[in-house]
Amino acid sequence: MKRLRLACLLPLAALAACAGAPTPPPPDRSGPGRPAPGVTPGGPGAAPGRLAEQSDDPAEAEAAHARRLAVADDPEARLGRALALERLGRDAEAIAELERLRATEPISSAARVLLAERYEAAGRLTEAEAELRLVAEASTGRPEGWRRLAAFCARQDFTERARAAEARARQAESRPKRELRPLLPAGR
Repeated sequence: MKRLRLACLLPLAALAACAGAPTPPPPDRSGPGRPAPGVTPGGPGAAPGRLAEQSDDPAEAEAAHARRLAVADDPEARLGRALALERLGRDAEAIAELERLRATEPISSAARVLLAERYEAAGRLTEAEAELRLVAEASTGRPEGWRRLAAFCARQDFTERARAAEARARQAESRPKRELRPLLPAGR
């Protein structure tokens, strides 16, 4: 019964996809990283993958996201597929999906952090450090990226690099915060 209630909330296109209705042939894509014409990234077609993720079925989530990617190059579906592949223990494929996501979404720090974590787990330390450094440098006013890099360097016994990253985190933290004045009382 609970599943029926969820289905009532989904758009009709997602219901058709869940029911196994045939999907149209993949449209011609105009370029890398662009969704196919008429396809909204994260739109109704992404619902089956999300439902599979919520039902804790990584194999079905991976298959649903792969079907979505066959129709459109959707960054949300690519990330979902990478996470599902990781949960299935298919780390090399997860890294490949995250690399594709990074290529289409180069400013996504979340994708870069996930990719760095996968690189570290695979023993590709140089690449992991490079990704974390790019994330830290992209958010210069925030100490989190530098702290993440410092933690990575400390785990790998790169003490000098860890100290330098921690110093950059403290420097980012010590920047003057913007002082806001209290609002004036409204006139009556």
